[in-house]
Amino acid sequence: MKKAARRKPGKRSVFRIVRICLAVLFCLAAIAAASIAAVRDFYTKPVITDVTIEAGSTFSIDDFFQTKPEDARFITDVSGIDTKIPAVYGLKVGFDKYFDQEVRLTIQDTTAPTGKAVKQEFFTIDPFPAVEKCVTDLYDLNGIAEVKFRDGIPDVSAGGDFTVPVVVTDPYQNSTVIEVPMHVTKDSTPPEITGLKDNQMVRSGDEIDFRDGVTVTDDYDPEPVLTIDASKFNYNKPGKYTVYYKATDRSGNVTEKQITLEVWQSSASDLKTKEAYKYADQILKKIKKGKNDAEYAKNIYKWVCRNLVYLGRAGHPTFEKAALAGFKDRKGNCWVMCCCYKVLLDRANIPNLIVTRANSKVTRSNHYWNLIFVDKGWYHCDCTPLYPFFMKIDSQLDEFHTFESKLYPKRATKKAKSTKGYYAKRAK
Repeated sequence: MKKAARRKPGKRSVFRIVRICLAVLFCLAAIAAASIAAVRDFYTKPVITDVTIEAGSTFSIDDFFQTKPEDARFITDVSGIDTKIPAVYGLKVGFDKYFDQEVRLTIQDTTAPTGKAVKQEFFTIDPFPAVEKCVTDLYDLNGIAEVKFRDGIPDVSAGGDFTVPVVVTDPYQNSTVIEVPMHVTKDSTPPEITGLKDNQMVRSGDEIDFRDGVTVTDDYDPEPVLTIDASKFNYNKPGKYTVYYKATDRSGNVTEKQITLEVWQSSASDLKTKEAYKYADQILKKIKKGKNDAEYAKNIYKWVCRNLVYLGRAGHPTFEKAALAGFKDRKGNCWVMCCCYKVLLDRANIPNLIVTRANSKVTRSNHYWNLIFVDKGWYHCDCTPLYPFFMKIDSQLDEFHTFESKLYPKRATKKAKSTKGYYAKRAK
């Protein structure tokens, strides 16, 4: 038999085969793409691309995944991120060997500052408290940018109780309002001055304390200020003098009063009958007068320093009695020594008076020294062995010799040639 001839495929068959192959390839490609997309979608779906945290808190890789893969990690180095400072960071996270994702970390400050109110109590005449004094224990992670009165400074001129809002703001405009209670006192009652006595009799040169027996009180101010103007008072000139008292409280309320003091001088015959002056006259016969009053006063000063021993014991209320005790016993405290010096100066016709130490921060104890008028001026002298000096001016005095300058005559301002103290062993 004759074999049948093989039939060659026609063009139409070839095209059909090609189409079938292409269709198969397209199907396979579509399936592959879908598979890849499904796999990638599976891996990328749990990533959180935008994470926000509060300043001061912490973050980790867990925050960027709904369900964190076991090998999830930061590809970006995050070790230098300071979470206390608000900022926005672009990061990259990864998992598996081939998959990574860009994410964003936002650090924000939305926490307002904290603080406490400080109650304020003041008078209507006082300055309104500074806002910084009205609050305390202020805290914010990024510091305090501004503290101010929310509604400005209120009118408190009528006095009363107020609540003043203070706004505290941080650098990121987070604010807290703190209500500050205030009690404002309107004081219109002046202080009272009691204990003043008119027509007090004062012997020329006698010691007088213008504050003795005087009391100042006020309904609000526990320490009203009392000032005394005795600038026209003269210990050594007989006559009537007015002394002015002025009390001022914290609110500026003022009370003014005055008293009249009369200075009188004993006659020479009266002075001679006093025993202390008899002793003084005998002592002065042994003291050189020198060329002038300054030398005479210093020689008398030396006699007191050398012949009286210091004995810190109180007594002798009047200067005559104190001087008499000093002349007889040759010992005594600062009051006795300055009184002896005074009586001797009186009998030597050298103007003088006694100075009383004013209370100060250094000491509140009493101390007495002398002012003498020589070389056309008043100078300070102290005969006590603890503070011996002769003819000093105000600027040379130390902190233990404070005194109320208005109560005494205007002193010399030019330093004297001889200002050193003198103290030696008691003369035999």
